[in-house]
Amino acid sequence: MTYKLIALDLDGTLKSSDKKILPKTKAILQKLAKQGIVIVLASGRPTAGLYAEAKELDLDKTGGYLLSFNGAKVVDYRTKEIVYQKVYDAKTAHAVYDRAKKYNLAVMTYTDELILTEDDNDEYVIIESEINHMPIKHIDSFKETVNFSVNKVLLTGEPDYAKRIIDEFKEPYGESLSIYRSAPFFIEVMAQGIDKAASLQLLIEQLGIKQEEVISFGDGYNDLSLIEFAGMGVAMANAVDEVKQRANYITLSNDEEGIYECLKMLSGKGEI
Repeated sequence: MTYKLIALDLDGTLKSSDKKILPKTKAILQKLAKQGIVIVLASGRPTAGLYAEAKELDLDKTGGYLLSFNGAKVVDYRTKEIVYQKVYDAKTAHAVYDRAKKYNLAVMTYTDELILTEDDNDEYVIIESEINHMPIKHIDSFKETVNFSVNKVLLTGEPDYAKRIIDEFKEPYGESLSIYRSAPFFIEVMAQGIDKAASLQLLIEQLGIKQEEVISFGDGYNDLSLIEFAGMGVAMANAVDEVKQRANYITLSNDEEGIYECLKMLSGKGEI
């Protein structure tokens, strides 16, 4: 099998614990992109939160795609053309807000450049801002300000609490929204049917790439569909157990050049 597309989660996967793309990993991805391998950055982050990493990997020169909001939006990085997106309306976002507040969760959503929230002092909102290099805009009323359709509402809570309440929280939305944890303290709320794999499938159909020609790398709960979908799903050594259990291969951690280790192995076999 010759693989033609590499899908990469960012935080905990492509990025080290120090939030860097390590040198060997960067070099091999740049080399493969120049050879025609399609690079897809697949993250729960908003689109603007992927620009720095895309630029660092030279995707403005080689081409590549940004699969953001866990798949609710897919953008051609070089042209900025929207390949696919799915949103839900303000009324639904307001209902999510109301339910989140009953559970004492912080709530945020996004414009193209800003994070909008009433909870600008929440430690996990601040982490989201730092991860994405996006400023926080304090708003007095989420429901008055968010009068537009959204790709995602992000909720935050203490990890143990978020784990305990997630199933109960999402129960009323079973067929209307996609809700799951990414980082232990993040609860992602997207339109129904949204996950990384569903959007990646639409992209590869447009590109004429087969499912078995896809390699994916991930570590978190929101990477489960990506790992299961790919012809070769690769879990980082630091991945949650559920991802490791469903992966075809477990590589080194995000701090040990795990992506490089796996791609070098495949390259040596002539499979990429």
